[in-house]
Amino acid sequence: MKKVMMIAAFAAALVSCQSKGTQNNDAVAVDEGVMAVAGNDSSAVAVYEGILPAADGPGIQYVLSVDSVESGYTLVTTYLDAEGPGKNKSFTSKGKKEVIQKDVNNKKKTVIKLTPDDGDTPVYFVVVNDTTLRLVNDSLQEAVSDLNYDIIQVK
Repeated sequence: MKKVMMIAAFAAALVSCQSKGTQNNDAVAVDEGVMAVAGNDSSAVAVYEGILPAADGPGIQYVLSVDSVESGYTLVTTYLDAEGPGKNKSFTSKGKKEVIQKDVNNKKKTVIKLTPDDGDTPVYFVVVNDTTLRLVNDSLQEAVSDLNYDIIQVK
C-alpha cells in the first residue's frame, strides 16, 4: 500500500512539472512520471496525498508537494472519472506556501496557505499533526461533514 501511495504522489509531482493550466487526461502519463521525480532531495520536499469528496464523482485526488527551502508548492488535483469511467482530469497549481498561526474558535491553529502564481483563489490546509493536513475554507473552518478532507504525508 505504501508503494502505491508513493508512486501516486511522485507521479502527481511529475505532472505538476508541466506548465500551469495543463490538463492531463491520460492516467498512464501519470504513472510514467513516478521515476523521474524519485531522485529529488526528499528532505526539502514533503508530499501529501489523499482523495477528498467530490460533488459529481467518486472523489478528487490531491497531491501536494511543498518545498521547505523555497517556500513554494505544487498541487495536482485529479478529478476521478471526470470524463467517464476511468477518464480522470488533472489540474496543476504552483505558487507560494505561507505558514500562518491563527486563533480559530479560541483554539490556536497552524495553517498552510497556498497562493497560486496565476492569481487564482488561495487554498488553505490546517495542520492536524506531523503527517496530516486538512482542507478548510478561507475562514479556516473545517467542513461540517463526516467526510474525509485529510491529506497524508507520504514517505
